[in-house]
Amino acid sequence: MKKRLLLLIIFIMFLFSLITFILIFNYLDPYQYKVFAITSIVFTFILGLSSILSIIFYFIKKIYYRWRVYLYHVLSSFRQWFFVSLLIALTIFFHGIWAWVLLTWTLLLIIFTFLELFIQNLDNN
Repeated sequence: MKKRLLLLIIFIMFLFSLITFILIFNYLDPYQYKVFAITSIVFTFILGLSSILSIIFYFIKKIYYRWRVYLYHVLSSFRQWFFVSLLIALTIFFHGIWAWVLLTWTLLLIIFTFLELFIQNLDNN
């Protein structure tokens, strides 16, 4: 798969998740369909945020590596920002159920960091 095709797919994911987020936010009654509304809004938030941030950081990596960016840079960037978006969504969730403390956020950060290091180790072998 080529980098441009993958970047196009990630950008299309961002557009679809943004459109879906706007449609759900405007036309879905959260009082009638509470579980569906919250689940779909969180899912589109995570996908939209991770895809746009991975595209932005792809260009930053492109400048940093002097235009020698490969496919695994794009994939690792998307994976890392997916974990960051998931961390943000879980922080908002824990804050919403009054269970947010600094220890909860720190443990989530450590878990996602170790998970990312494990996946990077699998990719290198």
